Amino acid sequence: MTISLKPDGYLDGVSREWVVGNGIGGYASSTSIGANTRSYHGLLVAAREPPSERWLLLSSLDETVNGIELANHQYPGAVHPQGFAYLQEFTLGTFPAFRYRVGDVTLDKQVAILGGENTAVVRYRASGDAQIKIVPLVTSRSFHKAEGRPALTQTLRAGGTMVEGDCPFFLLSDRASYHPGDDWYYGFQYQEERSRGLLWTEDLQAPGHFQISVDRGAEFCIMASTWRTALPDTEVLDAEQARRSALETGHPLPRLAQAADSFIVRRDGGRTILAGYHWFDDWGRDAMIALPGLLLVPGRYDLAREVLLTFARASRGGLLPNDLGAGSYYTVDASLWFVRAVHQYYLHTKDASLVREIWPALQGIIEAYQSQTPVSYMDQDGLIVSAPGATWMDARVDGQCVTPRSGKACEINALWYAALLSAQALARTCRRRWRSDLAEEVRRSFGRFWNDEAGCLYDVIDPVDPAVRPNQVIAAAFTDLLSRTRQRRMMSSVEAQLLTPYGLRTLSPHDRGYIGRYQGDARQRDLAYHQGTVWPWLLGPYVTALINCGGPKKSVSLARAALSALLQQDRGGLCSVAEIYDGDAPHRPGGCISQAWSVGELIRADSQLSVR
Repeated sequence: MTISLKPDGYLDGVSREWVVGNGIGGYASSTSIGANTRSYHGLLVAAREPPSERWLLLSSLDETVNGIELANHQYPGAVHPQGFAYLQEFTLGTFPAFRYRVGDVTLDKQVAILGGENTAVVRYRASGDAQIKIVPLVTSRSFHKAEGRPALTQTLRAGGTMVEGDCPFFLLSDRASYHPGDDWYYGFQYQEERSRGLLWTEDLQAPGHFQISVDRGAEFCIMASTWRTALPDTEVLDAEQARRSALETGHPLPRLAQAADSFIVRRDGGRTILAGYHWFDDWGRDAMIALPGLLLVPGRYDLAREVLLTFARASRGGLLPNDLGAGSYYTVDASLWFVRAVHQYYLHTKDASLVREIWPALQGIIEAYQSQTPVSYMDQDGLIVSAPGATWMDARVDGQCVTPRSGKACEINALWYAALLSAQALARTCRRRWRSDLAEEVRRSFGRFWNDEAGCLYDVIDPVDPAVRPNQVIAAAFTDLLSRTRQRRMMSSVEAQLLTPYGLRTLSPHDRGYIGRYQGDARQRDLAYHQGTVWPWLLGPYVTALINCGGPKKSVSLARAALSALLQQDRGGLCSVAEIYDGDAPHRPGGCISQAWSVGELIRADSQLSVR
């Protein structure tokens, strides 16, 4: 699916962003006018240890056509040059493309990313005679920090140069001549990082420039790559474009097909799921929540199998990693979501061989939760007691949990109940014996979560926390723990206090702890992260819960409208779904511009509504 835009000036242009992944953690990303507003933006961000250790190498290619500069950079007090004035159209299809008009000359620019390698190829086509100069602005740093002036040298090669720093890469052209230099441009400003209280200025090097004289219809390319020493053939680029285009064929939501694919990356010979662009790695919880929508609904079962195997092999002591790359295991729910994902995979595929292969991991999870893990233990009533900050609401400020949720959290115990039933069903598939009475004990104990006065669930019991949060919809979505009457009362309360056009708030606005804006420095943002901020992924369980309880047509219509608003939004990350939105109107997008569980749950929820 292709969208076309005519940005109306600088501010309008930078309000829209795009990202194209390479399947190993690297990517290209910028705005609809090609102006970088983040330290994470660039035409080549390479994954040095896929899918992690991502480094910005090529920040931009700045074109000059017949003396007219087409770039856009924010400097102190000024945007210079102002190439957006010559931008006729921005198109985001398989790859992003820009069309400029300078006098009688039209210049088309497409940013292509090759799958499975750290290679970006920028393809140009001119409609008339022109003198074109292109200046590459480069660096060699972690994409997290815009700082310093890295020590860069270069070694000339046929067609261009090799830029040598901590992560060497090639800059080559098929037709343009390369002219070495050693210029530095100072004081680039990244407004998005400034608003987030992070480092927001840097200097970039121009190691030289490319020069070419073209006539009507002329085409040429510039490549940046950590691996290729020569430009790929046209057939390679066309094949990559065809592969990506094919992802949309038969996809339930073609607009999100490319984004959904971008999260699926390789790690150590297997597959995993990145939590979000730009900065997240592959997180166990996020991966398991996102997997059904990203891979099962579109029928990409082989990839789903690989992802489940990757995380099964990484399980330790009954826990899935919170962050696979970092080896962090402080999460109480990732393992429970994993059990659900395996069961969903089996229901889609009837692949009993996978269940048998990872049965030891499944059994290890249930047995660990029945006793004790580093983040939980099972109480005498069969319910799981969680350690502080071990649920998905895990933000910390000054080392303290903002939303500790210590005790028996409602969605953790709903997932625990669902995991017991799933394990019982999967045990039959493997012809394994299984204790079947514990689930019923959990069912009986779960009744204590009901808050009759408020008409919804307590968020936590032992000790009781009456805060109205969205975690309760998970109980109604994926279990039969609540009667239909209670489900409807609960969903009415959630709709009244938490539902917005872009997802569910994490806390009722009536609560004195509510924060309606996600803004400021890291400390301020973490304080708001789960205290009212809207999370689109929660629309997934919300829709499922509505369907389960036979929700009224008005409520279903509101849910459809929210899904449609997310699908059609034209601010933030284009053709994807953001991580979060403000709790207060107008609900500005924030966090990652493209989030795996936001995309996955939107796809899954839409598929459910489509067959309703």
